[in-house]
Amino acid sequence: MQIKGVDVSKFQGAIDWKKVKENGIQFALIRAGYGKETSQKDELFEQNYESCAANDIPCGCYWYSYALSPQEAVEEAQACLDVIRGKKFEYPVYLDIESDAQVNLGKNIIEQIASSFCSTIENAGYWVGIYSYMSFLEQYLTPDIRNRYSIWVAQIGVNETSYEYQHGVWQYSHTSSVNGINGEVDCNYCYIDYPSAIKEAGLSGYKNLSVSAQISQVYTIIKGDTLWGISERYLGSGDKYPELKKVNFLTSDTIYPGQKIKIPKISEM
Repeated sequence: MQIKGVDVSKFQGAIDWKKVKENGIQFALIRAGYGKETSQKDELFEQNYESCAANDIPCGCYWYSYALSPQEAVEEAQACLDVIRGKKFEYPVYLDIESDAQVNLGKNIIEQIASSFCSTIENAGYWVGIYSYMSFLEQYLTPDIRNRYSIWVAQIGVNETSYEYQHGVWQYSHTSSVNGINGEVDCNYCYIDYPSAIKEAGLSGYKNLSVSAQISQVYTIIKGDTLWGISERYLGSGDKYPELKKVNFLTSDTIYPGQKIKIPKISEM
């Protein structure tokens, strides 16, 4: 699948979401805010969220990070949770991590910042992801983090992204024109049916719709593991390995030592 969406903030001003939908936009990623204070909520977040809901446009949100330590990342995540509390999202809640100040911290601290933010959001019951530009994702995040969370990659000016790792959303333009939005806007393609997955998992404000999508544990891959073998061990049959791929959004059968995957409950599968 490939569907088109936009990501927006207060900088796009008031948006006519009815026209946006009529222009073929099928999802929206809305800035909820930035920093570690709830007062830094995006001025148009509520308006954009409510208008998307009114026009039946599935949406997710993102939080721009300035965190320079894992503790600050937790504080940012808590501020984000305060802002989005009580809302439903059909797309992930993304950490937007890309600042030059963070790059200067080096890979180890960046990894801790990303993990601290994402785990705090995830523990609150949301489907979480990470947004950044391609070289940042490749250079400053380990394969474990890149595979653990949903990835939204930015790569502009190409006909097709060359990002080789798993990702659900590709931001391909900063200068698109969409009817209903004044001026230029970022546009994206999504390749994963997040609304179905999030609803089935009972996350981001949705109750569980599928027992099979509930998670019983998180398993760390060791040398010699295969998806077939893990499925046989935990799900009762190797033939059920597609269920592992589905709940972890794996696009291939390749796994590696140290990678963490979610094991779904087997009752009523």
